[in-house]
Amino acid sequence: MFSVLISEYKNMTSRNKVNILKVLYNWLFNPNYRVAVWIAYLQKVNSKFIKKIIQNHLEVKYSVLVSLHCKIGKCFKLEHFFGVVIGRDVVIGDNCKIYQQVTLGEKNGKFPKIGNNVVIFSGAKIIGDIIIGDNVQVGANAVVLHDIPDNSVAVGIPAKILKQSRG
Repeated sequence: MFSVLISEYKNMTSRNKVNILKVLYNWLFNPNYRVAVWIAYLQKVNSKFIKKIIQNHLEVKYSVLVSLHCKIGKCFKLEHFFGVVIGRDVVIGDNCKIYQQVTLGEKNGKFPKIGNNVVIFSGAKIIGDIIIGDNVQVGANAVVLHDIPDNSVAVGIPAKILKQSRG
């Protein structure tokens, strides 16, 4: 658990040097940090019992529903964690950022796969067997029902590609 506290502090601050007092301060007074640590620890721990305790704690205390079976990459950030739902077989790449009220959910038993360096803004819904490419931004309240290619911006209901760059 201590290694997760340190690594999440480094991710949060982008610093290599760690001040243990600052880590402790963030654990005590920064709920975003606590949620990030619990989610990272959920990904590392092997005990189903411990995973279930962490999952219940996240759901009851922070209104974050993270499946025990999802796969989340490195440097995952929940900017505002309230109301985030991450479904059973969701795969999230590295350096992804998610805002509040985002749902990554199931349709016909299939779940989305999110690439690297993706930002999903407030209230977005990504439902079903969808692949979100690398370096994508999904706009606020967008409902994504189809794949989004790399280096794109998707907005609207249903989501349409607003801009695509060469990356």
